[in-house]
Amino acid sequence: MATLRRPHMLIATLLAMALLAACGGAPAANAPTAEPTAKATLTPRPTAEPTAEPKPTAEPTAEPKPTTKPKPTAEPKPTAAADSTPKLLDVEIAKLKSYTSSNALFTIDVPDNWTLKDNSKPTEAIATWTDPNKNAFMVVDIFEREQKQTKEELVKFLKDYLDRTFGTQEDFVQEDAQESGPSQLIVWTYTGAGTGNVKAKLLANSFIKQKDNKISLFTFVVPADQFDRLQPDLDSILGSYTITSSVALNGDAIGTPTKTLQVELGELETYKYDTGLFSIDVPKSWTLKDNSKPGEAILLWTDPSENGLLVVDILEKKEKQSSNQMVTFLRDFLNRSFKSEDNFSMEAPKAQADGSQLIVWSYTATATGGVKVKLLGNSFIEQHDYKLSILTTAVPNEQFDSLKPETNKVINSYLIDSSAALP
Repeated sequence: MATLRRPHMLIATLLAMALLAACGGAPAANAPTAEPTAKATLTPRPTAEPTAEPKPTAEPTAEPKPTTKPKPTAEPKPTAAADSTPKLLDVEIAKLKSYTSSNALFTIDVPDNWTLKDNSKPTEAIATWTDPNKNAFMVVDIFEREQKQTKEELVKFLKDYLDRTFGTQEDFVQEDAQESGPSQLIVWTYTGAGTGNVKAKLLANSFIKQKDNKISLFTFVVPADQFDRLQPDLDSILGSYTITSSVALNGDAIGTPTKTLQVELGELETYKYDTGLFSIDVPKSWTLKDNSKPGEAILLWTDPSENGLLVVDILEKKEKQSSNQMVTFLRDFLNRSFKSEDNFSMEAPKAQADGSQLIVWSYTATATGGVKVKLLGNSFIEQHDYKLSILTTAVPNEQFDSLKPETNKVINSYLIDSSAALP
């Protein structure tokens, strides 16, 4: 199975829509859950060393222990306190052994005593290894992208990913990217709390590269004060990492027809904007991204497969708009956003019973493995006093009919309070 293409074409376009001066809405998109992997020849020590132990799904926890056993002085006194400051357990790297993924997509030497957790899915290979004391981990993450990425694009992708994933961690710092063999490397750090709430500084190296249509990220995280001791073994691990780019993520030959992940709506819950500007029933399992800015409310929801999208965009328009003016406004907006996409088309506008105008639009997107997928979008534009609103839904065309009953519930639940303030 395959989901729609990664951020470059779908999500990036979607976000561009939402940030335009007009209202926004956009097609379904697919962004990597975790990041790609890359091979490195060495693991340079950064100026500022990282800390913590994150991973795409969960962070390994640190378990402290006393540095040494308390020793009494020559004449112990009741008031003398033993030094019981806890420290992290040492990371243990046993003999390395070769690991090959089940579909032979990649191989890497891993410590024999580390535990593997495979979080792979049809569109992405994700493998995480954690050391016995859970104070270090490494992650291989591979997904497909047909377009060749520049070094600058790879670096931006990695920087943005690290910011989104770890930016809120205490003392989080990224260094400038640097070349490391065929990869781009970013060294980063942050401070995390281990077992017993012990503070620990962790040092991480993340390598990103592209090989043919595969984007790969390799990341390792270790306690900063153990980096020098572990570096020789880490270099051996990195040097062993290889990708067979001719293997598709599902294990078949590249180009084998695949299906698009199903959009799931599930149970709905009512969302109310904090100023009371609008309310709408949204799927409980969908993820909200608030891109609002002064004078414009922009909210985007995406389903877990990232192939379904719901966008609310409300701004101020003091002049009363006629039906024709609203249609022109929406047409211009959609043209600016999607005219360059393959097979982009808009149907004739349709007046709705509530006074809004609907434009149905579509274009062809490229899914993982080169599969072509038609995206179908519905954008409704309406005016309430001084508020102009565009409500957009977008799903794969092949799933539209099965999703229509639930999608209609979402659309019909949308209410605007024109007296409420914009952000």
